[in-house]
Amino acid sequence: MRQFKIAVGNNLKNKIGELGFFLEKIIELSKVIEQRDLKRDYPLNEELDKLNFFFSAYLNTIQSLKDAFKAATGANFSWKDISPTYGNFVYFCRNATTHDGSHLINAGKEGRSYIAGPLRRIDNHKKVITFDPPNEDVFSLCCNLTDEILQSLTNLLKREGENILVLADGDFNDAIQTVLASDFMPNEVKGLIQSNIDGIEASFKGIKVDIVHQTIKAIANVARIVEDSLT
Repeated sequence: MRQFKIAVGNNLKNKIGELGFFLEKIIELSKVIEQRDLKRDYPLNEELDKLNFFFSAYLNTIQSLKDAFKAATGANFSWKDISPTYGNFVYFCRNATTHDGSHLINAGKEGRSYIAGPLRRIDNHKKVITFDPPNEDVFSLCCNLTDEILQSLTNLLKREGENILVLADGDFNDAIQTVLASDFMPNEVKGLIQSNIDGIEASFKGIKVDIVHQTIKAIANVARIVEDSLT
């Protein structure tokens, strides 16, 4: 369990980067669609399909962030916590895209792409759920949602960051043994490690991995994506 929690905490920065990656793709495609609409350069089916693909991946990344931050900190972290404004919407849409295979971006106006409602899906109890999406174009929606998520994650790190497990000397030593047992590591490399293992283990002593700092830095990088998209 300890190694699992360490791995989850150490990967938070990469999950933040994944959110930024898919956000950038949504921003880029939204701008392409808007420019082509201004030129009356139709059809836009391929671009709209790709926008839906990236939006689906973006929603699943938010789900991953919610679960990973909860696992790393041990704190309860609900959809309302990750996004007070959009949390319920993300929960609905993520289920609709993942479980129902829905393409949610289904409307356009003046070059902007929208999710037109009401949206409907059947829940686990075979009941029809109806949901009204925010009245925002997808570009603005994702930027505003990302801003809110990043602020929520920052607040959680400030409040619960000290509970995230970090690598200690024993964990580094365990990692070395894992490398030595790996079938993917060449034998000559294993031999070099074995012959220098005392020095390698000594070099790890006292190393501190500041997971909170590296995650906050990743959050700042994604925040700049939002800022740059609005200039």
